[in-house]
Amino acid sequence: MRTPLDPRHTPVGLTVASPSEPAPEEHSRFPAVPWLLAAVAWTAAVALVGWVLVGALVSVSWLTAVHVPAAEVFGTIGQGWLVLHGVPGGLAGATVRLVPLGATLLLALGCGFAAHHAAAQYDLEDGAPRSQRAIAWASVVGACVGAYVLVGGILAVVVGSPGQLGQAIPGLLLVPLAGAAPGAVLGLGLDLFEGLPAWTRRLPRAIGLGVGVLALGSLAALVMTLVAHLDRVSDLHGALAPDGVGAVVLTLVQVAYLPNLLAWAGAFVLGAGVTLGPEGLVAPGVVEPTVLPAIPVLGAVPSVPGVADHAWLVVGLAAAAASAWWLLRGSDHAWLTGLWQGAVAGVAPGLAWIVFSLFSGGDLGVERLAGMGPRLPDLLLWATLPLAAAGALYGLGRALWLSRRSTPAPVEEPAAIG
Repeated sequence: MRTPLDPRHTPVGLTVASPSEPAPEEHSRFPAVPWLLAAVAWTAAVALVGWVLVGALVSVSWLTAVHVPAAEVFGTIGQGWLVLHGVPGGLAGATVRLVPLGATLLLALGCGFAAHHAAAQYDLEDGAPRSQRAIAWASVVGACVGAYVLVGGILAVVVGSPGQLGQAIPGLLLVPLAGAAPGAVLGLGLDLFEGLPAWTRRLPRAIGLGVGVLALGSLAALVMTLVAHLDRVSDLHGALAPDGVGAVVLTLVQVAYLPNLLAWAGAFVLGAGVTLGPEGLVAPGVVEPTVLPAIPVLGAVPSVPGVADHAWLVVGLAAAAASAWWLLRGSDHAWLTGLWQGAVAGVAPGLAWIVFSLFSGGDLGVERLAGMGPRLPDLLLWATLPLAAAGALYGLGRALWLSRRSTPAPVEEPAAIG
């Protein structure tokens, strides 16, 4: 009998192949099917799964309130699915036009996997010309988007009004496009930077690093305000008095809006601030209170400015510097190169955050609850100019420091004797 101290022996099988033998074929985890069928089937399934997930959440809530008519439950499921795509929907007696980005991004991710699998089935020869590769990419993306729009349009007709169908078209296009476009690029193995300067290949990772720093800083600000106002959050949760199932559903709904809250916190740490309806405002050093709905997480909204609010502005500058550091790795020591490439790297994460923030705001009702989210006119300024300046200063300082290090010290000649 082998004791625990004996060495573990794992049988290993070895196969010797001669160079003339063909290499073994790699097997995909998914069955090989025609790319068009894969694109249509998988993307249509994503659209249906989104409706099923909303339905499961609403149905679980219905089990605790069986007096609600089934027709009303079905209508709530449909309105919730439409809200995922940016359509104003009637929920709990209010008109909600605030997309839960957590759930919507999951749908986009599913479309990305569908496009990646379909693109892997595309018969594209190695070394194909760029035009042929572009056609392959457009074909896969077009099939995925078309399937999603078709299935989503049918669902919108069934569960919504004729007016909501027209409002759903932009969302039905953007959600699959956001996932299918990069998914098809990865599935086809396309090189988007072919023929471009070497520094452009480092730009995506530089942007990712800068956005990551900005997201971590925003998350820290969000967690700190939740901890500081935890008593009010608990009071609001207790006032709603949900049972066990209701508490789980309420938590899941708030988690679905976590990316929205992260975008709002990012607007705060960048300096632009967040509007809470026509009258409410939260920005570094400025708080204008307003009436908010009884949602527990909104209890974390401060009622007075913090003494160190402006210290959060360092987050944006750090994100710009991190992005510039990654982009300028391996570049020359020219100060002009460091200046303009640092500015590009610095402003790029800010522009990405602006695009993200565009989809994070909306309405939780009418009048005082309309227009909630980042202050976009101000965000256009705060997320670009300071970050571009920080990146440019980092690039310039780096170039000057490296130039000074590479300059040889002058050699003193020995003094003449006699």
